[in-house]
Amino acid sequence: MLDIELPIPTVSEANNTDHWSIKSKRKKIQKLLIKSSFNRLSPIIIIPCHVILTRLASRDLDDDNLVSAFKTVRDAIADYIRPGLAPGRADDHKGITWVYKQERAKTRGVRIQIKESINE
Repeated sequence: MLDIELPIPTVSEANNTDHWSIKSKRKKIQKLLIKSSFNRLSPIIIIPCHVILTRLASRDLDDDNLVSAFKTVRDAIADYIRPGLAPGRADDHKGITWVYKQERAKTRGVRIQIKESINE
């Protein structure tokens, strides 16, 4: 259905000690890049679906930090799939399966793949 790579910096929020203004700016950039890319591509996403988020970076994170690094990305994607809900509520639908991966790469970014769920 959808397969894109975006130059979105991902940082684990679990162990991050950046100033609140730096965190806020990073989250705004993440949301803006996703929103503008999805609006430009206008993908039609039908629930149930699988959302596969792959972090591209020079080093790996452990699994709980990987999930933490994708929190804003996940919320932005879910808001596109299920618009109009309160912030942070769109991603709790049982028909959306979230999968997190990571790959080593010289250029930092995120690969977003959204596929239909065939078994549901």
